[in-house]
Amino acid sequence: MNIVRAIKKICEFPAASGFELNSAKRVLGILKRYVDDAGVDSLGNVIGIKRCGIKNARCLLLDAHIDEIGFIVTGYKDGFLRFSSLGSVDERVLPAMEMLILTNPTVRGVVTCLPPHLQTREEMDKAISKDKLYIDIGMSDEKARKAVPVGTPVIYAADCVELQSGFVSGRALDDRAGFVTLLYALELLKNKKLYVDIAVVGSVMEELGCRGAMVGGYSLNPDYAIVVDVTHALLPGAPPDKCFEAGGGVAIGIGPNINRGMSDTLKRIARDRKIPYALEVMERDSGTNAWTLQTVREGIRTAVLSVPLRYMHTPFETICVKDIEHTARLIAEYAVYLGKQVPGEL
Repeated sequence: MNIVRAIKKICEFPAASGFELNSAKRVLGILKRYVDDAGVDSLGNVIGIKRCGIKNARCLLLDAHIDEIGFIVTGYKDGFLRFSSLGSVDERVLPAMEMLILTNPTVRGVVTCLPPHLQTREEMDKAISKDKLYIDIGMSDEKARKAVPVGTPVIYAADCVELQSGFVSGRALDDRAGFVTLLYALELLKNKKLYVDIAVVGSVMEELGCRGAMVGGYSLNPDYAIVVDVTHALLPGAPPDKCFEAGGGVAIGIGPNINRGMSDTLKRIARDRKIPYALEVMERDSGTNAWTLQTVREGIRTAVLSVPLRYMHTPFETICVKDIEHTARLIAEYAVYLGKQVPGEL
C-alpha cells in the first residue's frame, strides 16, 4: 500500500460530522479490498469483517473515526451565510478561510475577515467569535437562499499535500490517518495465520460525542477493541509534557479508560519487535471512541493507540507517515499474538 496515496484518496471524501453517509459509501469501496464482508450500518458506520475461519473465534475490533470537523449553515444576512460548528473548532483560524459548501453541485465560499485598517487595536488582539463571522459566497440574499438551504454542511476547502521528509498536511487527518492505519494493518496481516476475527469500523460522529463507536461496538460485541486516533505532536511553543515527537512512533495510552492488560501487552510487543513508542497517560476520558466502547454492553476490553499530529482541528493538520507505519505494525503484531492466547490471559 502507498500510504500517502491512500491518505489523499480518503481525505478527498467530505464527511462533516453527522453528514458522513455519502462518503462512507465511498470508503466502503476501499475497505472491501481487505475484508471478507463489509457494509454501512443505519448510522453510517463503515464496517468490515476479516474472518479467521475458526468457529466461535474471538473478535478484535479496530476503530478509527472517518468524520471530520465541519460546519452547518444556519441562516443568511444580506447574501452572507450564517453558520455554526459541527465539533470543536479553533475559531482563530476561521477568518479568511476558504470553505466548501456541500450542496449539489458544491459551492465555494470565504469566511468574512475585517481588514486590520477597519479594526480597533482591541479587536486586533483577540480572536473573532464564529458568531460574528459569515461565509461569503458572492451571491445576493435571494440567490443565496435558493442555492444553499439552511442545514447544508460545510467543510474546510483544504487539499492534502506532501511536505518534506515523509510528512503530509491537510484537512481531516484527524482521523482519516487513523483509518488508513487500520487499512495498512490489514495489509500487513494479509498472509498471516489468524486465530481471531477482525472487525474494522470506520466510525461516524466521533466529533459529536462518539456516537458511531457506541452503535458499532454494540452490534459487533467484540472481545477486544483497539481505538486508533491522533494525539498532539511537538511543535514550537507546545508543552512538551503533553506532546509527542512526530516520527517518533506510536503513543500507547495508559489510564482508567484503557484495559491495563492490553496496554501492558502492547508495550511488551513494541519492545520485543523494536517498534518505537511512547506512553500517553490518559488520566480520565481519553477523548477518543474508547470512552464509549469501554462501557458498551457488559464492557469491552479496550486500548488506545495514537498517531502524533500537529495543528489538530485546523484545515492543515500535519502527520508523519512513519508513525502510521509503526502503529499499523503494532496492531498487526498484536492481532497475531492475541489469537495464540487463552481468553483469561489478557
